[in-house]
Amino acid sequence: MKRAIFLSLCTITLIQASELHTLFDALKKQPVTKVDEAAIRVVSLQKEKIKDKLYPSLRLFASYEYYDHDTNLRPVPPPEANRRIAQHKALPFAKNIQRVGGVVSMPLFVKELFTLQEKLSYLIRAAKLKKELNLYKNEALIVGAYANLDYIQEIELALFARKKSLLKTYEDLQIKVQSGRAAPVALDKIESALDKIEIAIAQIAAKKAKLLSQIEALTGVRLQKAQTITQIAPIQKSKLFALKALEQKLQASQKDVQAKKEQFLPKILLEAKYTQNFAQEDVMFHKSLHTEYAQASLKLLIPLAKEQFRDIEIAKAKLLQEQEELAKVKMQLEAEALSLEQELQAYKHAQESAKKRVEKERDLLRYAKEAFKVGRLTEEEYLRYEDALLEAIANLEEIRAKRWQTLAKLAVLYGNDLERIVE
Repeated sequence: MKRAIFLSLCTITLIQASELHTLFDALKKQPVTKVDEAAIRVVSLQKEKIKDKLYPSLRLFASYEYYDHDTNLRPVPPPEANRRIAQHKALPFAKNIQRVGGVVSMPLFVKELFTLQEKLSYLIRAAKLKKELNLYKNEALIVGAYANLDYIQEIELALFARKKSLLKTYEDLQIKVQSGRAAPVALDKIESALDKIEIAIAQIAAKKAKLLSQIEALTGVRLQKAQTITQIAPIQKSKLFALKALEQKLQASQKDVQAKKEQFLPKILLEAKYTQNFAQEDVMFHKSLHTEYAQASLKLLIPLAKEQFRDIEIAKAKLLQEQEELAKVKMQLEAEALSLEQELQAYKHAQESAKKRVEKERDLLRYAKEAFKVGRLTEEEYLRYEDALLEAIANLEEIRAKRWQTLAKLAVLYGNDLERIVE
C-alpha cells in the first residue's frame, strides 16, 4: 500500500514538473521561434551567394546586329583576306550579322569577397544568438503568464473559500433572524458581501481566460490550470547575453568598412569567350558564311570612383552607430540587472512576511467567527476580518508571481535557459 502511494506521489510530481517543460518544448516548434530560424537561413544563404562569386560563371547569348557599314564577323588578318579573295571565298564582313555563343568568367583574386564572407559569418553568429535570446525571452513570457495564472487560481480558491464561509455565516444568521435574535438587515450585509465575491470571481475568470490565451499564442497549448512553480537550479551569472549579438554585429560592421576599402585593390579576372557568327551576304561575293571565334583574357581591374569613397564614409558612420548602440544597451542592461537582483531579494523577504501575515489573518478570522457567533462582533467587524484574510492571500500570491517574473527576466539577461531553472 505504501509503495503504491509513493509511486502515485512520484507520478503526480513528474506531471507537475513536466508541464512547464512541455510548454517550453512546444514553444520551440511554433512560428514565433521558426521565424528566427528562417532569419539564420537567409543570412547563411547570403554568405553562400558571396562564395558563389568565386566560382566560374557562364553567360549564353544570341544577337542580331545591323551595321550601316560592312563589319567583320571576326578579326581577319591581311594574309587570310588576300587568300580568301584569290580563292573567291566569302570574306567575314557583312552589314547583317547573327551571333550565338557564351562567355565564361572567373575571379582569380578579389580580396573584398573574402572579407565579405567574414562579415556574414559574424552576422550568422549574431542571428543565432538573437534566436537564442528570443527563445529565452519567450520562455520568460511563458513563466510570467504561468505565474500570474497560478496567482489568479489561488485568488479564485480564496474567493470560493470566502464564499463558502459567508454562506455558512448566512445560514447561521438566518436562524437567528427567524428566531428574533438578530435584525433582518444583518442578512442584507452578508448578501452584499456575497454579491461582491461573485463580481470578483467573474473578473478573475476573465483574467484567467486572457492569461490562458497568451500562453496558447506562444506555445499552441491550451492549459486547463497551472501548477505551482519551483526553482530547481540557480541562475548562472556571467556576461550579459544580449550584448553578445550586438558585439557580433559590431564585428560585422568593422569587416564592412574593411571590404569597402578593399574595393580599391586590383582585381584579377579570367575570361573566355566563344561565338558562332553568321551572315547571309558577305561584302565581296554576296555569299552566306559561317565562322567561329574564341578568345581568352586575363584582366587586371583597378576600380576608381568617387562613390566608393562615399561608401567608406557610410560604412564608418554605421560602425560608429553600432559602437554607440552597444555602449547604450550595455549601460541599460547593467542597470536593469542590478535593479532586478535587488527586486528579487526584496520579493524574497516580502514573501516570507506575507506568509506570516496570511497565517495571522487566518487565526484572527477563526477567533472572529467565534466572537460573531456569541454576538461580541457586529456584521461589519466580522466582514473586515474576512476581507483582511482575502487581501493577505492576494498580497502573498501577487508577491510570489512578481518574484517568478523577476527571476525570469534576470535569467534572460544572463542568457540562462529557464528550462534548466524552473519546473
